[in-house]
Formats: sequence, structure tokens, C-alpha cells
Amino acid sequence: MSRDAAIGKHLAALREQAQLKQNELAKKLEWSAAVLSRVESGERPLSADELDIVLRGIGTPEAIRLKEVLARRWERLPEPPLGDPDADLLWQAEQAAAKVRTLADQPNVKQFFERRLTRFEDELRAAGQQVLDKRYRVAFVGTIAIGKSTSICRIEGLELPTSKGMPGTVLETGGGGITICDVHVRRGPGYGLIIEPCAEDDIRHHVMDFAHSLLNPVKVGDDDDAGAGSPPGISREIDRALRSMTGLRRRRSERKPDGSIIPPGDDARDLAASMPDARALAVEILARMELHKRDRRDLWHDAGEGKPPLVWLQEAFEKINNGRHPEFTLPKRIEVVIPQAILGDDAVSVTLIDSRGIDDLAARADLEQHFDDAHTLVMLCTLFPQAPSTEVRQLLARAKEAGVRSLHSHAAILALARTGEALAVKFEGYPAQTDQEGYELKGDEVRLKLHPLGLDHLPVVFFNAAEDPPEALRAFIVERIDAIRTSHRASLREIIDGANDLLANYEKAQAQETMRTASRRLTLWLAGNANVPRSSPRRVHESLLSTTRAAHWKTISATISRRGGWPNLDYAHQLSHGARRIATQIAKSKMEAFKTLAFSVIKDEELAEAHNLVRQAVRALESGFDEMIRNVQLVGESIYADDLREDLEFWRACSAVAGRGYKERINERNQHWFEEQRQGEAETRVMELVAQKWSEAVAAAQALLPEG
Repeated sequence: MSRDAAIGKHLAALREQAQLKQNELAKKLEWSAAVLSRVESGERPLSADELDIVLRGIGTPEAIRLKEVLARRWERLPEPPLGDPDADLLWQAEQAAAKVRTLADQPNVKQFFERRLTRFEDELRAAGQQVLDKRYRVAFVGTIAIGKSTSICRIEGLELPTSKGMPGTVLETGGGGITICDVHVRRGPGYGLIIEPCAEDDIRHHVMDFAHSLLNPVKVGDDDDAGAGSPPGISREIDRALRSMTGLRRRRSERKPDGSIIPPGDDARDLAASMPDARALAVEILARMELHKRDRRDLWHDAGEGKPPLVWLQEAFEKINNGRHPEFTLPKRIEVVIPQAILGDDAVSVTLIDSRGIDDLAARADLEQHFDDAHTLVMLCTLFPQAPSTEVRQLLARAKEAGVRSLHSHAAILALARTGEALAVKFEGYPAQTDQEGYELKGDEVRLKLHPLGLDHLPVVFFNAAEDPPEALRAFIVERIDAIRTSHRASLREIIDGANDLLANYEKAQAQETMRTASRRLTLWLAGNANVPRSSPRRVHESLLSTTRAAHWKTISATISRRGGWPNLDYAHQLSHGARRIATQIAKSKMEAFKTLAFSVIKDEELAEAHNLVRQAVRALESGFDEMIRNVQLVGESIYADDLREDLEFWRACSAVAGRGYKERINERNQHWFEEQRQGEAETRVMELVAQKWSEAVAAAQALLPEG
């Protein structure tokens, strides 16, 4: 958007806030309504005098102040859009960054101060960007058939009346295994659907799994007695979509007019019976899908069609989600676009993410990535009686052991209740008298279960989609997003205050002496803790082994057929988690010890002039820790990526495993590959990187502290 267009749009907003119609303001200005309309649309730029006339005509304090805002010149930080509620805070950051840079450029600045000034400028930019970014995501994570889609539709009003009393949802729901991929609900220009397609390789793998499942159907009672010759994992959603795309449908039994019954049938199994070779069957299935015709990526509601928007959206989503739309391929992600602000909040841009339900393993990359995003709220969904479910506790435990430091502000528990469940909760043998009392009692139980993880203060909310007003859940989510925004603002204010404090005390000898006194304890600690052990009792592949032991054999079989690259059990992701866990175990306790020492200095009022210096040193060490975790994660993902994927002999051997003890024997092969063939190569690389990055983090903190 051009600057003239942005100014015009903001003037229109100020006029509407002043409850002035366009023609009313035009009369006050003695302008024609057409001219004012062109100004507000950005077609006609305003001179400085004309802008003054318009602003005085609107007459509100916000309008009068706009000229001052427009006069600001942004050089260090990106300029926020007009009307940004954080514009003044960001301007303070811009001014502090400019002053810091001016002082740092002076030739006589001591090296100690120059390092602090340069770091302040970097911190102001990074923290300012977090505050400036108003794009937030709310990821609903939980098991299948738990009610995530229903909750999202309830809070956004994506519902249609039904004859059963309860409204129907626009997003397709059922008994689990319904949604084929992640669904993002966001605001846009109208009602529509945007599809990110699956990659061709992924589609081919799905088709091959489908072919194997047709040729080798699972027998009742099959469990660990599986492996070679057994069908790998194919979800109900993919099975259903492939049948729709190929016309290979199941047929229900029918009763003929003469009373005889036509038995049920299965076109796909009939085809498989005529083509016993899996590859040939897969080729035939791919040919029937006609992927070359399925190249459409978006679909938009046309009012001329005569269908209400939500009815159209429900029907279009169901077709694409089930593979019944002839122009769309298998989706990797579906974006549901609606014209109103998500959560009713225009101040931020919010996307609601209905993640694929957990049907086997919770330890998935697509779920755990949300914990690392500074603008994502993770709503951990759990059934009310199970709250917090095993899957939720596993995700939280893994996030903690992987070094995630923002769980208290960026995660929350959503316990989804059914009618009567809250009243069934008892305290000392007596049932709850109201739903609210039941919620409170259950909340105490949830916090007790989270206490061993050190997360008993995690926010908890309860919601019964059949009875509770959606406004309460919507308000809770808005409150949690506000808490994230507040934490971003608080971080920026702390940095601004520290920068201004340094600028104010730069030439004060007493302040410099106080800083030297305060820093002595910190310097000694840092000097004694710059090194970390060169070996770890943990192994990088331990996470992979434990996850494989917990997985269903179908999940293991599916990832083996993809050479370790299936999202439900991704070898690279499990190795990256194992690497992060090692790094966190080694360095987090050291970081917490330094913070404890630093906070003891901050509590000393006699050292008040050094408090901002100490806070900056803590931030430097925390930043170094976070960078170390990110780097270690990349090493864990990539160190074996090519060798492992290209070791065809290993994957063929795994594919040949069958029978009882299937998972144990697969893990034996996994363990042999990492421990015998690679002999601790990953641990060596990880420990070298941890030592390097921790040393750099310590050095960054030391560089901020004065000598002596």
C-alpha cells in the first residue's frame, strides 16, 4: 500500500471514529464529497496545509496528533502502519536505537561501552520486530475425535442450523479420522478455500500404501505380528480421499424389490484381485486419479450462485477434504478464508490452526514446531475426564527437555467436556453442584498432574461445545494472545530502559564504578563456567528408539517404506529432538544458575545503577542458549540425513522384518546403524557444537561486563 493510500485509509478511520459521515466532513472543510472520497481512497495526495485542514475538521485528539506521527523518520526500525497501537513504543525504540548508534560511532568510546551499545541496537531491532509483527496463530493440538474442529467453528460462528437442535459445523466433523490435513482459518477478502497440494512423491507413497493395503488386508487381531507383507499405515482420511478420486468405492448391501439382498462390495478390492502386483496396481490407481486435471488451488464464493456463504463453504470444504472435487488433488493444507476478523479482534491478524489429530504418536514435527514460534499460542486439547491427557503431558515434557522457555506464556490446556461430565466430578466423595464447580475441581486436578513438570501454573480453560457460550472460550484465547503481546512489549520496554539508562550514565564515574562492583561476581561465575563436558550419557538416537517402541507397527512400516521420512514418525525430527535434549540437559542448568546469581545482584538496591547491565548480560546468555538449541536441532536433523536416506540396504533389511517382536527387531537395526556403523558420530558433533555455542554465549555476556 502506498503512503498516500495508507494516509487516506487512516483519515477515513479517524473520521468514522469521530462519527462523521463523509459528506458531513466535506461540508465542514468546504470541499466536495468527491474530492474527500478521492483523498480517503489514496487517489489524491494531500499537501501539508491540506492535511492540517482535514485533521482540524475531524477534530479528535487522535486526528490532531497524526501530523506529529507522520513527521517521524524511521531509520533503525521498520515504520509501523498508521494506527498501530504500539507505534509510540516502537518510536521510543527507534529513538533509543538512533542515540545508541550515534554514541557508538564516536571515536573515543571505550570498547566495553561500544559492545554494549552495539548489542542494544541489535536487541532493539529484534524486540521491535516482535512487537511490530501482528500476525498470531492459535494451534489446536490434540487426539482425533476430541472436538477441535467443533470448538473452532463454535467460536467463529462457522455453524449452520440442523434439525437435531445442535448447529452443524462448516468444517467437517465426525468420529475422528475426518480432516485430511491441517486446516487454517483466517481472514480474507471473502469466503473461500485455498489449498496447498501434497507433493507428487507424497501422493505416490500414499497410493503405494493404499495398493499394499488392498492386496494384504489386515487380519483381525494383527498387532506386533506384522511387518513384511503387511500393509503399511494408511489413514482413514487418505483411504477415503483416494477412493473418491479414483471412483473405487465401497458399496453397501441393498435389498431388491423381490426381497433378495445384493451383498456389499468394494471396487478397489475387486481391482486389486485382478492386479496382484502392487506396483502395477499403484500405477493403475494413479492413472485413475488424473492428477494432471487436478491443478486448481483456490475456490471463492460467488453470490450469484444463490447459495448462502456458509452453506457453500461447508459443501466445498467437504468435497475437497474427501477428494470429491474433480479439480483438486490431495491437500497438504487447507486455508478456510472468511471476511470477518478472527476472534472479533481487528488489532491483530489471527489464524486458527486445526491440526491433524494425534492417532498414534504425539511426538510429531508438525505439532512440536508450534512451541518454537514466538507468535503462536498452543492450545493443548484434551477430553475432560482425561485432562491433561497422556499426549498433552508428553508434548509438554518433550518441549521442556528440548529447551523451550516460553510454555507459561505460549501454551494453555483446553479441556473439552461433554454434558454431565463436570457434574460427575467429586470432592471428598461429594459431586459438584454446578458445572462451574466441576470445572474448578477438575482444574485443581489438572494442576496437580502438571506439577511434576513444573507447569502447574499453565492456564487451563474448560469448554462444553453443546452448552457453554462460545464467548467465554473466545475471550480466553484473546486474553492469552494479549499475554503474549504483553510479554513482547515488556521485553522491548526493558531493552529501551536499559539503553536509555546506559546513555544517561555513560559519563558518570560513580555509575561505572557500581557496574564494575556488580559485574565482579558475574565475571567470576562466567569464567568458571565457560566450558561444558565433552561427552554426554545420552545418545542422539535415544529419542528415535523410544518413539519407535511406542509407535504402532503400521506407523513404523509406513516410515520404513518412505526411508524414515513420514511425518507421523520422522527419523530426522526424532534425531533433532535427541540432539536438543542433550544440549538442554548440559546448558540449561548452567543458564539458570547464572540467572539466580544475576537476580541476587538485581535485588541489591545499592547496585541499582548496574541493574540494567546485569539484565542485558542475562538476555545475552539466554539469546546464546536459544541460538545453541536452534543450531543443535539443525545438526540433529542433517548429520545423518543423506547417509541414512541413501542406505538402501538398511531400508531393505528393515522392510524384510516380519512377525512377532517386529518393533523390537526394527529398533535393534536402528540401534546397530547408529551405534555400530556410525559409532557415536552424532554425539561428537553435537557436543562440539554445544561446547562452541555455549562458549560463545558466555563470551557475549562477558563482553558486556567491565573489567576490574
